[in-house]
Amino acid sequence: MFECGDVEVQRVAGIGPANWLRPNELLRNCERSVTAQSYFEWVRYDSAAQLHRQVVAPLENTPVALRAVDPFAVCAAQLAAAQQITQQGAEHYLTRALALRDRLPHVKQLLKEGQVAAHHIAEIVSRTDLIDGSEYMADIDRDIAAQLRRRGSWSKNRIRDMVDAMIMLRDPDLVRENRADAKKRRGVWNNNIGDGMSALDAVGSAESNGLIMQRLEKLAMSVCKADPRRKSERMSDALFATVMGREFACECPKDPKHPCSANIWTWPADMVVSGIDATLVLHVIADQATIDGDADNPGYLQGHGVISGEHVRDIAGRPETKQRPMRNDYEQSQPPWNDHDLRAEAEYADLYAQDQAAAAAADKAAAVTTEAAATDHDPETEPKPAGNPEADRAAGPEAQADPETTSESETDGKTQTSSPPAAAPDRDRGPTRATVYSRAPEPPRYDEMVAEAAAPPYWQAVPLPVVQPGDSYRPSTVLDDFIRMRDLYCVWPGCNKPAWTADLDHTCEYNHHDPDNGGHTHPDGMKALCRFHHLVKTHSDWLDDQWPDPITGRPRLIFTTPTGRNYHGPAWTGNDLFPALRHIVFDDWEPHTPPPPPPRNTPPPTTRQHTRTHAKHTRRQQERLRNRRKSEENPPPF
Repeated sequence: MFECGDVEVQRVAGIGPANWLRPNELLRNCERSVTAQSYFEWVRYDSAAQLHRQVVAPLENTPVALRAVDPFAVCAAQLAAAQQITQQGAEHYLTRALALRDRLPHVKQLLKEGQVAAHHIAEIVSRTDLIDGSEYMADIDRDIAAQLRRRGSWSKNRIRDMVDAMIMLRDPDLVRENRADAKKRRGVWNNNIGDGMSALDAVGSAESNGLIMQRLEKLAMSVCKADPRRKSERMSDALFATVMGREFACECPKDPKHPCSANIWTWPADMVVSGIDATLVLHVIADQATIDGDADNPGYLQGHGVISGEHVRDIAGRPETKQRPMRNDYEQSQPPWNDHDLRAEAEYADLYAQDQAAAAAADKAAAVTTEAAATDHDPETEPKPAGNPEADRAAGPEAQADPETTSESETDGKTQTSSPPAAAPDRDRGPTRATVYSRAPEPPRYDEMVAEAAAPPYWQAVPLPVVQPGDSYRPSTVLDDFIRMRDLYCVWPGCNKPAWTADLDHTCEYNHHDPDNGGHTHPDGMKALCRFHHLVKTHSDWLDDQWPDPITGRPRLIFTTPTGRNYHGPAWTGNDLFPALRHIVFDDWEPHTPPPPPPRNTPPPTTRQHTRTHAKHTRRQQERLRNRRKSEENPPPF
């Protein structure tokens, strides 16, 4: 297929022969293949768009465009033959190519650079279909591209939610119109799928269908383990029983030795409806301003994804909805400063005033000296005086400071030099230079500072609890909700499982024998993992690490394969959808120091000092620290 041969293709893509490589190099092959696939997919989209420009665009306003087989269909037929796909598939592909060219040029550039996987393009294009022609189209394209450039992994659901959030933040009116049209498309349809079976399609609001699915799932899971039906089959039977008012029963073999343990109850005979003793809960996340109608920020609906502000208010207005605020309470407290701090500040202000007076006197003396010497010397060729070192030492430390102060910027690593505001550009005061403090131009008096600082009241956030009373392992209810709201989905790279059905995992393994020695229950050290990935992390050689970003405060996650290959956690989470989550304050973990053991007169035993589990957790923690040091020494190129 490739005229240049496999060796040339592998050289261009940076891919080596698989039968010669080790596990880490094979994973690198997969990563580079995804990047190369993105580039080749960009070539396909770009070629299709250029073919449309040459074949279809010249005939758009001609009678040929009104034919049944119009130029668009002819162009798609050529693409279908070239790529060996169907005519319908070629038309869809050509439509996406035009959308990338005209609607999402920045996303298309990221596809060329390999920063977005090719299999995410169809989802991005379909979610942005309704913004075509909107005045915010270019802004939404830039917003989506900015999110895709962030470090981290993407799953299909996170891509979907991120794109929807970017659209809702830019154009809430468009979303409101779409929702009004969507409500009119509700309905139920029965489709014949052959073999005596049919598919029942129902279109309704996301919250209504979510509650229906939760009830069917709970009813299907209430049978005993001996039931031979699959979960999907049990849900289908539960739907029929619930709608028709029939009994839903477990179909396990009635074995007297193993009695049925199904948890299903039936209503009275005149109302034969099967059910389970459970409360259905559907979580919706939104900010208070959106609920009150003061903002139109997007919300999040469990099992569905991002919803509009109008949809949030519709759900909040339902009679069965219960609101639970997630925020800190505030209480009055003592000011964080004292009289000694105010006096020290006033002393600095006095020093600043003295320096300003000295600088003004030096300016006046320098001006007189320069005017007197202007008639005898050329200011451009005459060297400037170097100053008197003895006078500098006699004047004290304030008189020996440099005229410029250098500060290191923490954001870009570049050194910036700033001059004192009182210094003129072409002036040299010689030995009379004074230190310039970073204070207000007109320092307040001490009595004014005391009056302003002592104005009551003083408020301080009351931290939320992180653990349940008497149990340092189980997270509190508010922390449980916070982590699921923050993560939204399982944080394993590429996983789509919702956080509301996932496990809460301690990144550093909790030490049940010595809780002070690792695995603290705190939002900075916990995350949502689905049951499968939780088992993979716990019972294999996978390693994960988590710490708060020092700049943004967002949790950073690293997953390390058994062979040492690192992969980042999600690039977009609930922290980005709800920035207010970053301001919630939790209790700091406080170590509990147990009392020292009584002295032992017997010699120490000859057994091992720690269990195998403790040794495994210690080794993982050492690897986490080593990986962090490597990451700091070799930061990523983005």
